[in-house]
Formats: sequence, structure tokens, C-alpha cells
Amino acid sequence: MSAAPDNETVRRDFAEHRSNVEVTAEGAVTAILPDAPGADGTHQRFIMRLTALTQTVLVDNNIDIGRRVPIAIGDTVTVHGEYVWNDQGGLIHFTHHDPAHTHAGGWIEARGTRYE
Repeated sequence: MSAAPDNETVRRDFAEHRSNVEVTAEGAVTAILPDAPGADGTHQRFIMRLTALTQTVLVDNNIDIGRRVPIAIGDTVTVHGEYVWNDQGGLIHFTHHDPAHTHAGGWIEARGTRYE
């Protein structure tokens, strides 16, 4: 599946407090956070500023299901997953394939490689 980045949709989802919607966003990595344990596995976390917007989103990538993405601050990434609203800009998770086949698979593209 290929989805074009649509940061305006993410901006509207944030403004309207929408959650659990599938999005594709593009932006620059502004911070790399420590990995975080979760009930469903370990998550690689980073913040990206959406291209042409001031809004940032937290990307929460489950590396026990998907793959760790080699990124650095300043890298441009495209992320496809599920957006969840919060007052800090929201987060995008489910950025990996779904082994249970109950959800659309997500991905992260960085440096010309797609990580699912």
C-alpha cells in the first residue's frame, strides 16, 4: 500500500481532537527519545515536526513487531499509521505490519527504505 503524505489531514485531526484514524505524515525528526516498554512490546519513540507546519507528533514504533528505524535528528521521514489525539500534537502508532491481520499495516520510510 502506498499513501501520499497529507499533513493537512493530521493538522485537522489535531484541531478536531480526532483519534484512531489512519494517516500518512511527513516531517523532520526533531528529537529521539529513549525506547519505552509497553504492554505489547518495546517502542522506539521520536518526535517529528510536520513539513510546512509547526505541529509536532510523537511517533511510537513497536520494535518487537516491526523494525527499528535508523534515524538522526534532521532526517526527513514519512510515517503511515494510526493517529491518536493528545494536547501536545498527537501521536502516530501502529507503524508496522499487523501480525494478527486485524488492522491496516503501517510503515516508516527513512533514507529511501520502508520499515514495516
